[in-house]
Amino acid sequence: MPYNMEDFIKYKQYLNTIDKVLEQYFEEQKEYIFCTKGCGHCCEIGQYPFSELEFQYMLLGFFKVQGEEQAKIIQRIREIKEEFNNVEDKNEYRHRCPFLDENKLCTIYEYRGLICRTFGLLTITPQNKCVIPFCHELGLNYSNVYDVENHTIDIDKIKEQGFEHLPNARKTNIKTLMAPEMFEGEPLDFGEIKALADWL
Repeated sequence: MPYNMEDFIKYKQYLNTIDKVLEQYFEEQKEYIFCTKGCGHCCEIGQYPFSELEFQYMLLGFFKVQGEEQAKIIQRIREIKEEFNNVEDKNEYRHRCPFLDENKLCTIYEYRGLICRTFGLLTITPQNKCVIPFCHELGLNYSNVYDVENHTIDIDKIKEQGFEHLPNARKTNIKTLMAPEMFEGEPLDFGEIKALADWL
């Protein structure tokens, strides 16, 4: 569906609220999170699910990217589309985000989607399954308390490091964050959710 500037203004207001909520979640889990500027591992390989509203808002950020960098993004998008069109099982296709530059920085950071804003947190899925960010395998988030053999968080490691509380997993699935109860007023229509390669 086509969105207009009024929709984007409402979405920006929504993001301001959500960012404050997520800031609290990251603060709660700060002992376990090692995200740093220029890390970019979460953008190196993935599907990146976006709603239609998120994708169209993201395009506003893309159009603000200047000159040579925009041309590089367009080239990366072309390569992704070519690969995607030649893949038999599109549900299994993974790729590097085209908006990640050579310095592993997001070129549209202020316009990034909810999946980007929530990555790194210990989360609870709608099926009540606890999910640890994959970057623990790289010695990053939650690696300081992760038990590799048993594929779980090690309570003893938490105690050894003097942390007083267990990490507080939160429901940060994008569908949960888009639910009507997340809005004080009339909820936004986010539209269909698809992988980024499907939107490009």
